[in-house]
Amino acid sequence: MYDPIMRVLTVLEILQAREHVTGAELAERLEVDLRTVQRYIVRLRDLFIPVEAVRGLGGFYRLRPGFRLPPLLFTDEEAFALSLGLRALRQLGLAEFAPATEGALAKLGRVLPDALRESVQTVEDVVTVEPGPWVVSTSANDLIHAASAIRAGRRVRFAYRSHTGSHSRREIEPHAVLNTDGRWYLIGYCLSRKALRTFRLDRVTELEACKATFRRPAGFDPRAYLQERMPFLQPDRRVDRHAV
Repeated sequence: MYDPIMRVLTVLEILQAREHVTGAELAERLEVDLRTVQRYIVRLRDLFIPVEAVRGLGGFYRLRPGFRLPPLLFTDEEAFALSLGLRALRQLGLAEFAPATEGALAKLGRVLPDALRESVQTVEDVVTVEPGPWVVSTSANDLIHAASAIRAGRRVRFAYRSHTGSHSRREIEPHAVLNTDGRWYLIGYCLSRKALRTFRLDRVTELEACKATFRRPAGFDPRAYLQERMPFLQPDRRVDRHAV
């Protein structure tokens, strides 16, 4: 048997995660018919959730612009996983996120019910997550800017220091960022080398997005690319050789 209340809450979560969604998409996701979806929407409105319906060809449902609920609908496992994930950022070489992590955990603690708040406190009190010996600290800002440029399809330029200590200026069409072996890598088409190149983000400085745009190759797989180019990845010796 299914729980109708949980289905209604699932509709709410979908509406919060997306700008708009069609009735057919909700019906397929919930494995119900359109009439049942309409009943769920009515139930949400009865709970004073401002769900708007745009009718006609291409019609959809959406939450009223600007309306958001605090993230209270967590299970005990979800709250624990979220807290553990925030604490584990140092394992990815992102210790710079520490202030943001503490702020996020504080906000989470303020809005969660008491029972779920205990899961967050459990992680803080009894779980220790320390970075491994091979983890290299990386600029959180550079990671954010690189990822944002990839999503927006914009070139980036930066200064780069190779493993030999030589310095160069690069402009690339970024395809992906990837974390492996305790390091973050930026993969993209280098305009000066006319080929795909891989750069260690901890050796990148002055990274900025350019106005020029590009179309990212569809289906690009960064893991497959690194495995093909560097099957026995040794970041100190192999990656920078391609970036020089």
